[in-house]
Amino acid sequence: MDSKTVGDVMLPLEEYATIGKDRTLRDAVRALNKAQLGLTYDRHQHRAILVLDRAGTVVGKLTHWAILCSLEPELLGQGDMASLDRAGLSPEFLDRLRSNARSFGGSINRMCKVAARVRVADAMVPIGESITEDAPLSEAIQQFVLLHAQSLLVRRGGKAVGILRLSDVFEEVADRIREDDVV
Repeated sequence: MDSKTVGDVMLPLEEYATIGKDRTLRDAVRALNKAQLGLTYDRHQHRAILVLDRAGTVVGKLTHWAILCSLEPELLGQGDMASLDRAGLSPEFLDRLRSNARSFGGSINRMCKVAARVRVADAMVPIGESITEDAPLSEAIQQFVLLHAQSLLVRRGGKAVGILRLSDVFEEVADRIREDDVV
């Protein structure tokens, strides 16, 4: 496996769903849906959308978890706060969600209507984890395990060039485990 690098398995940035940080969650969900339609049969569905600043630099990701948190912040107990802290959601954002929760009224339609207007920058998870394009896959696996990450931003010379997803690394590992000559 060490003969393959992160760059061999990553999804190039131009093939991944992206959205500007000043857009809304409605725009983000639409962009994610459009990106899913463009995937080939051998690629897993995207589970996040990368957030770009005005200069086109990746500054965060909008995960399924972050979108669901914007729907029902009142359900978040103290036990969830550590998970949210690890996910990178700001305390200010969570406070704002909680204060607006009374307006949701418990209806999923109402929750989605309110969440659709949330700015991506307010719901995104800042990018913290990254790996270089030429790193061996074994190093990526260590990062996935240590960080409990679903994806890693891939960099070349400090610039984001792709995304390495846990699902793609798992497929590589599973293929090798299935091989008869692996003992």
